[in-house]
Amino acid sequence: GTSCIGFTQNEPTFDATDTLVKFQLTGNKQHLTMTNNITDVHLFFPNVSCNCTLLITQDGTGSREITNWKTWDQAGGNESTVKFAGGSNPTLTTTANKTDIVSFYWDNDNHKAYGVASLNF
Repeated sequence: GTSCIGFTQNEPTFDATDTLVKFQLTGNKQHLTMTNNITDVHLFFPNVSCNCTLLITQDGTGSREITNWKTWDQAGGNESTVKFAGGSNPTLTTTANKTDIVSFYWDNDNHKAYGVASLNF
């Protein structure tokens, strides 16, 4: 009851075409603020199996969406896509200033990411 572990939360740089989320370099907690739609979110994972979390917040306008969720291993290879619960990408909350939490399990042995979204915070 007297010990815990914490991580610094990083803010990836927003890019409407290719937003890079570098879990392998900047830690497993990321917070992305969407200021427009994103075509591709590129998730870079470390050379270990791990749990990673991405908070996604809509800006004051809202109605922002992500089209593709791409994954990469620690060397920037083995491109794939996230396998989401239910078999399809989550429909993000589009209300202005709302936050969704997307959690990933990175299976480094098989270079696959499994994701689940908790919506509308």
